[in-house]
Amino acid sequence: MIKIGLALGAGGARGLSHICFLEAFDELGIKPYVIAGSSIGAIIGSAYAAGVPAIQIKQNVEEIILSKDAKFWEFRKRSDILKAMNFIDPHFSTGGFIKGEKFVNFMGQRLGVSTFEELKIPLKVIATDFVNNQAVIFDKGDLLTAIRASYAIPGLFAPVEFEGKILMDAGMSNPLPYDVIADDCDITVAVDVTSNKAKQFAETPPVYELLFASFSLMQRSIVSEKLKRIKPDFYIDTDIKEVRVHEFKKVKEIYKQTKHLKEKFKRDLEKALK
Repeated sequence: MIKIGLALGAGGARGLSHICFLEAFDELGIKPYVIAGSSIGAIIGSAYAAGVPAIQIKQNVEEIILSKDAKFWEFRKRSDILKAMNFIDPHFSTGGFIKGEKFVNFMGQRLGVSTFEELKIPLKVIATDFVNNQAVIFDKGDLLTAIRASYAIPGLFAPVEFEGKILMDAGMSNPLPYDVIADDCDITVAVDVTSNKAKQFAETPPVYELLFASFSLMQRSIVSEKLKRIKPDFYIDTDIKEVRVHEFKKVKEIYKQTKHLKEKFKRDLEKALK
């Protein structure tokens, strides 16, 4: 049996496109042998690894994001970032103003699992060790802590203190973690949802726009440099346009832009497996 490793990268809202490629696996009737996820990739990847089919993940995402109460997902003016939402737990101390526990606890309830050992597909979740400036790979023990650390964007979400480490978003060290599964499989598939262009503004953008854009450009640079050293067998550059890191409300547009890439990936993977 050919072992396929799937790496789902960091990129905020653009990472919702990961669901389309999971649909491709389901439609082909195959499963990845192992999954690695960074940030949004860890969130989507953990659901799939827990046994939730892609179509159900898509339905759950749309239920959450398109809800009339989900005001957080789209910032219309500076004050909107402070609006209350079911998954936001304010945390005005050091490192970030959102603690991040509400969302990850919600995930645990939906998934019905809380440890890596309970997953149906082996999963590696990436986070960043802030003090030692290096990636940390979680593949056993507490799943929910690993996920929360993986999406702890500096300045937005509070860092996670775990086993003497200060852990932050995986995008700071390994936004597209195909390298961590290369030795575990025969074929590596990497889905890149980083952005290579910041949105243009007529005047100086608000601080959160600068923060998100800078983070996105940093992630793109890290991925570009890694691709010069090691390449996956399938590298999918989603290149989703006009969607910023926080614009989850554009989920339908994200799916639309990804559709042709999903179909091409299905054809190419099917051919490779033959």
